[in-house]
Amino acid sequence: MGEECIAAVPGYISYFHDESRMEGRADYIAFPEDTDQAAAVIRRAVAEGIRLTIQGARTGVSGGAVPEGGLILSTERMNRPLGFSPGPENVPLLRVQGGMSFKDLENFLLQSPSLADSEAGDSSLFREWARKLRFPPNPTETTASIGGAFACNACGPNSPRWGSVGDHVRGLAWITATGDIWRIERGQYCFDGNGSPLPGGGRLSCDTALPASGIRFLHPRPGLDLIDFLAGSEGVAGFAAELSMELCELPAAVWGVVFFFRRDEAALDFAESLGRWREQSPGGEALSTLEYYDQPSLELVRTLASQRVALRQLPPIDSGAEAAIQVELEGNDPDVLESMLAEQLELFLSAGGREDDTWAAASSAELEKFHLLRHAVPELINTELDRRRRDMPELRKTAADFAIPPRLVRFYRETYRRGMAEAGLQGFVFGHIAEGRLHVNILPKSHEELRRSRALLKRWADLVMKDGGLLSAENGIGRLKRDICRRLPSARLAQIRSILRDLDPRGVFGGFELMGD
Repeated sequence: MGEECIAAVPGYISYFHDESRMEGRADYIAFPEDTDQAAAVIRRAVAEGIRLTIQGARTGVSGGAVPEGGLILSTERMNRPLGFSPGPENVPLLRVQGGMSFKDLENFLLQSPSLADSEAGDSSLFREWARKLRFPPNPTETTASIGGAFACNACGPNSPRWGSVGDHVRGLAWITATGDIWRIERGQYCFDGNGSPLPGGGRLSCDTALPASGIRFLHPRPGLDLIDFLAGSEGVAGFAAELSMELCELPAAVWGVVFFFRRDEAALDFAESLGRWREQSPGGEALSTLEYYDQPSLELVRTLASQRVALRQLPPIDSGAEAAIQVELEGNDPDVLESMLAEQLELFLSAGGREDDTWAAASSAELEKFHLLRHAVPELINTELDRRRRDMPELRKTAADFAIPPRLVRFYRETYRRGMAEAGLQGFVFGHIAEGRLHVNILPKSHEELRRSRALLKRWADLVMKDGGLLSAENGIGRLKRDICRRLPSARLAQIRSILRDLDPRGVFGGFELMGD
């Protein structure tokens, strides 16, 4: 494969899996350090007919970074900031390599570094702004790569205010499945009634009238920006080697509260009240986070917290708590935020809550503890799965991140709970309740339980599509969700396959297997 690649010897076995706990295989691995090197790797792989898997930080939970033979292209050495400039309306833009992690980005901004003038544009302006800036989407996994988050168009707990990663990307250096480099700026290429122009004079011809029908993956529609089309394409149509991202100023104040409930129904009542409050209150946009945790999720954290040093920072969780709602407000006037929290406390009390059943924080250090809670639930589920796999290595977590109409949240929460109880399965429900994006994780103890959990997931997937929901909201399809995504309407599957044939004519990225072609 040339000097840029090395044999995938046992020392690189860790690159054969991601956080999904799926195992893969590969013959080669490449570590390009810039866009030109990465494009050269792809051109060589295409010429030799070798299958490619693009890897970021391998933090995904759907198996998208798990190789199925061939060559791994790892972006972990493409991890540098590349330049800073004022964007449209003087919005600060930072260009980074796709392998840069969110933690490294945060540290870079906090250190207020000075890039060379040739790289940073107005470096004095950068030094003035840097400590005041952040990239607003917060996918919670700080070791995740920015390019990987763009690949699944990740959302974080603060998505009620800030949306997804792709919403804040203004430009890309995109490497195609033929090894070409597209330089794309937002607004430069958009879909019309039958497709979109492409960089270099090409055109993607496709039906743009079909509804998403269960999945936003490679879904074209008139007026859609090419950048938004590529966001969430999961490394099967090319990948983002460089991203130009909008930054925003850090808020002067962020306040957080975790509200605990003795009845799960009361938590749902409170979430609905907060939704109405957000729509009706003049300051409703300050609500940046609205997360739900069911009783099994809280019990998992409560019982295992002592085993994790970081989780010992959390206050104790009362064993009588059946559910919790986590809220964050951010803004530049602490007095206004305090008034808003007082209004939310009244809603909490009206829903049957007790003032003593709350955690509150107004400092960065205290808020970080609350962020631990959000990250701890899926992490502890994976830890328990690893323990069970010692005796049964073929066990897998069955997980879904369906997006359902918010008006049906209560119905689906009960549907998930009842389905798992009737099937005798252990499961957890948590996530972005304001937007109808509840995560369901099922932990099987046997092959029979694994079979029942997968059957249950397919049944729920059919119901979600019937109700106009989405089968994958933010974690991607990867390898874990192939079976349910192949249940899409035939016209939608045909549309996706047609797009993949245009964008990856040699099938080097494996998208055809993803859609069952």
